[in-house]
Amino acid sequence: MTTLTITWCLTAVLATYIVLGAASERENGFEQMKRGENFTMECNTKDNKKDTLTIYTRLPSKNVLLIYDMQSNKCNFGSKYTDRVKISGNGHKLIMTLSDMQPKDSGLYIGQYSSYNIYKNVVEEEEGCSRLLFVKDVDKTLSSEKSTGKESSAMTEPLVLVFALIACTMLVVCFLVVWVLVPKVKAHCVNQDAEDSREFSPVYEDMHRVQNK
Repeated sequence: MTTLTITWCLTAVLATYIVLGAASERENGFEQMKRGENFTMECNTKDNKKDTLTIYTRLPSKNVLLIYDMQSNKCNFGSKYTDRVKISGNGHKLIMTLSDMQPKDSGLYIGQYSSYNIYKNVVEEEEGCSRLLFVKDVDKTLSSEKSTGKESSAMTEPLVLVFALIACTMLVVCFLVVWVLVPKVKAHCVNQDAEDSREFSPVYEDMHRVQNK
C-alpha cells in the first residue's frame, strides 16, 4: 500500500512540474515550446557499423525529416521540411534544428540508426534519440486573455488538471486505507462481541459452575 501511495504522489508531483514549468523545458524526453521557436534534437550512437540515420516524426502519421547516409556523409531532407531543417556534426553525433515550430508540429520525434546485416539478412535498428514535443499556440492564448480581460486565464486549465490529480491521489489513498483497515476493525469488533457474550452468558456461567463441582 505504501509503495502504491508513493507512486501516485510522485505522479501528481511530476504532472504538476510539467504543467506549471517553463514555456520551453526538457524533462524525461518531453519538451514544451512556443510557436515560432526552434526545436533542436541531438542523436548519437557508438556503433560504428550503423550506416544510416533516419529522423522522423509521428503527428500521428509518420513524416520523414531527413535521412543521413553515414558512409557518404550526405543528407536528404523530407519535402515538407527542406527549408526548415539544418544539421551539424556527423552521423555518429548529429544535431538537427527545426525552425519556426507550429502547433501542428507537435508530436513524437525519433532518430533511428540502422544497418543491414548481410549474415543474418536483416536490418538492425537502434534508437539514437526521441523527444515528445508540444508546441503552444501563444497568439491564441494571448487573444483569449485580452478578450476576457483575465491575464490568468491561460493557467486555469493547468491548475484544474493539477487539482484533479491531487484529488484523485487523495481518493486512492483513502480507498486503500479503508480497504486495509475496515476488515481489521470489523474482525476486532466481532471478536470483542464474542468475548463479551461469552463473559455474560448465563449458560456459560452454569457450565462453569458444573465443571467446578
